[in-house]
Amino acid sequence: MSAYNWGVLMAETVIGRPRMATAAATRRRGKGLQLAVVGLVILAAVGYLVYSGLRTNVYYRTVSELQVGEVDPGRQVRLAGNVVPGSIVREEGSSVVRFQVADPGGALAVVYKGAVPDIFGPDIEVVLEGKYNPGTGFAADTMLAKCPSKFEEQAKNGGQ
Repeated sequence: MSAYNWGVLMAETVIGRPRMATAAATRRRGKGLQLAVVGLVILAAVGYLVYSGLRTNVYYRTVSELQVGEVDPGRQVRLAGNVVPGSIVREEGSSVVRFQVADPGGALAVVYKGAVPDIFGPDIEVVLEGKYNPGTGFAADTMLAKCPSKFEEQAKNGGQ
């Protein structure tokens, strides 16, 4: 090796990194940047899911709790109760159904527009989701009917 080459090699190592080391460091820095970007994207996605989950919070209430006024009018709530026998009125030519739900604390008028579950009828327990207005009653967007269990029926008949 000549003195000139040795001098250039020493200058590169003392003054700065050799070119190969610089390229490797750049690749490492690029990988670190990619990892940071991926981490930020994941963090943003998790943050959005938490935010949207808290924003769509729906409270579950009974008929008596709604009548006492424990829920802000117009707020989305879930309501559970039994359909009052003789209260079901279907509007002809539309999918609107008017009925009352009750619990031991009282009864409440409900208006529901949509597909009615097959099991829906008197004395069936329903879970409704919608908005409550003290003047007009409960406007339901969603209705779920609880299917009576065959085990409950057997218990009523003496376990046969």
